[in-house]
Amino acid sequence: MHRSNRYFVKTLRNIALGIGSCVILTAHGLAQTASGNSAATPLPITIEASDSLEWNQTDGTYIAKGDAYVEQGQANISASHIIANYTTGGETRDITKVIATGSVTYIEGENTAKGDKLDYDLTSNLYVLAGENASVTGPKGTMTATKSITYDSTDNDNRKVTAIGKAHYKNSDGRNVFGDKLIAYIGADGTLKTIDAYDNTKVITAQGTVAIADKLNYIASTSMANLDGNVEIANKENIMRGARAEIDFDKEISKIISGPTGKRVTGILTP
Repeated sequence: MHRSNRYFVKTLRNIALGIGSCVILTAHGLAQTASGNSAATPLPITIEASDSLEWNQTDGTYIAKGDAYVEQGQANISASHIIANYTTGGETRDITKVIATGSVTYIEGENTAKGDKLDYDLTSNLYVLAGENASVTGPKGTMTATKSITYDSTDNDNRKVTAIGKAHYKNSDGRNVFGDKLIAYIGADGTLKTIDAYDNTKVITAQGTVAIADKLNYIASTSMANLDGNVEIANKENIMRGARAEIDFDKEISKIISGPTGKRVTGILTP
């Protein structure tokens, strides 16, 4: 972000006249909603752009074009193009929705989200990232996907992250979970609680054990993963196969279980 290439003005009056490309206003918006808290005194919001900044008072929108940037408190969004909608007719201009496109980066506290497009509904505490390299990184781990990532912080203590398209979650402890679709629940401090993986799932332990299955469920509090459907667990030359399996990540213990049909489990173990 090259602020030296931008032109700045200090008042809403200049923006209304079409002069300059920066506006500073006071409203409830990104920082309060993103963190799940509401401040008694609204924080100022700064909107900047290198090409143009349009203010439509009738529709209640700000449109920033060219190296666009929106900031409030510990939250900020940078992108090629940003549209911010706010409430009209009230005493404050509360930002209700932000759509950002083109090399989007959204930072809120210790969390960083990146993608080609960000659709952020502040009224519902939910945003959707789209793009082949979409990612959400927090202090405890990173989620990536090739189609979309939805981040729902309606329940601040149980934030839901849904990743679609060759999704991958890497926890700070070195554990990796893969799947065509991942649904993770994360605490307010970024700690992973549970994660469900569907289709082409794979889990890799910190010691290198690799397990694949049709679907899996991981519970962080017990460090246990339950795998279902066409399970295969491999560690170097050792391979076990079966219908279901349990993996204890802390103890590095893998248990293969036969399915309802009673089909035998198999293993190839190298001394």
